[in-house]
Amino acid sequence: MVEISRLLDELYAVPPKDFTRARNAKAAELTAAGHADDAKAVRQLGKPSASLWATNQLARLDPERVAHFVDLVQQTRRTQLRDPRAAAEAMRAQRVELEALTTAAAEAMTKAGYPVSRAARGRVSDTLLGAAVDGRLADELRGGRLTSELSAPGFEIFAGATAGAELRLVRGGKSAESRSERAAAQRAREQSKQERQDRAADAERQDAVRRAEAAERAAREAREAEHALREAERTAHDAENAVHELERQLADARRRWKSAQREAVAAARRARPPTRR
Repeated sequence: MVEISRLLDELYAVPPKDFTRARNAKAAELTAAGHADDAKAVRQLGKPSASLWATNQLARLDPERVAHFVDLVQQTRRTQLRDPRAAAEAMRAQRVELEALTTAAAEAMTKAGYPVSRAARGRVSDTLLGAAVDGRLADELRGGRLTSELSAPGFEIFAGATAGAELRLVRGGKSAESRSERAAAQRAREQSKQERQDRAADAERQDAVRRAEAAERAAREAREAEHALREAERTAHDAENAVHELERQLADARRRWKSAQREAVAAARRARPPTRR
């Protein structure tokens, strides 16, 4: 009996240059085994880009790190309002794991013969983040079966987090039967209780807003820092290319200068009158 899960795992491990041939072979194997619907679904799978293929390979190369990264992203979402300090620590750890996974994917691309550019690393990083924040896609990431590249999430990564249960005023006490001092005192206690609860609710809402704004600023600063880093890398790359070009021009000038020297010496020798004996 054909194990469909095994066939899919084998297919997703195939480099893009061999994907189409392997996909058709797997579909034919499924058809021969009587799994026509599965064979049709397999034939519809598109060839992955090198970046997507490398991202999927992380589940095979280091599944524990992939699972840990997903957990960190989910932890950041859960704690960003309830515990900003824990969220900040989780975000720092998340960045470290993201960089490590992106580097591992780049190494997989290099070993498979695919060029690794800054754009390719960026697509791997974005796909990792985009999958980790979504429950269904996170499962596909852990299984190494993502079918498309993803965009990195923005502040919506924190959607769904809550600051705690909303306070609710519960009225109680005996109904006033007269205008006695006891009834007046009861009403005063209830009013005081309501005011305290209202103040606590307002403080909680304001605190939640402040934490949300702080988390948004941190996320924005992280995106800006990442953009600045990429710009700096691009500038350094351009400068390195300029240096290589200048070195090439200098070497070429030296060759021309030496050639001119040799020609000058030869010309001087030819111009020298013959020695009389």
